[in-house]
Amino acid sequence: MNNLNERLKNLREANNLSQEEVASRLKISRQSISKWELGDSIPDIEKLTELSKIYGVSLDYLVGNSKSESIKINEQILRKKRNALQVILWSACVAIVLLLIMFFEDERAGILFIFAIPLSAWINYYYQCQKSKQKN
Repeated sequence: MNNLNERLKNLREANNLSQEEVASRLKISRQSISKWELGDSIPDIEKLTELSKIYGVSLDYLVGNSKSESIKINEQILRKKRNALQVILWSACVAIVLLLIMFFEDERAGILFIFAIPLSAWINYYYQCQKSKQKN
């Protein structure tokens, strides 16, 4: 069961859960979750089964016998990062354009969006490359 601790931590973070939330669902202490993620102890089979249901992965993946789900999880994480960056980019562009229009009453401020489109495409391309590297 090598890397079980890393897998547990990565799955918890990928599902945006805190140690407290997972512990609450399993009806155990947060310290138990911490010990599992640090590799100081391992969960029993009953808790592993519950964890696989919470994280939506097979028990095989959880204990390290399957790698296909790892790719899916990494793709989900990359997709979330890409989407977050694109939202930040477009939000910043809208804010800057609105500020330029408010303070300078310059209709040319919309030109900023022309620069945002290739940048957004680059972000998408970068994460697609990351995704293809993971498959190889």
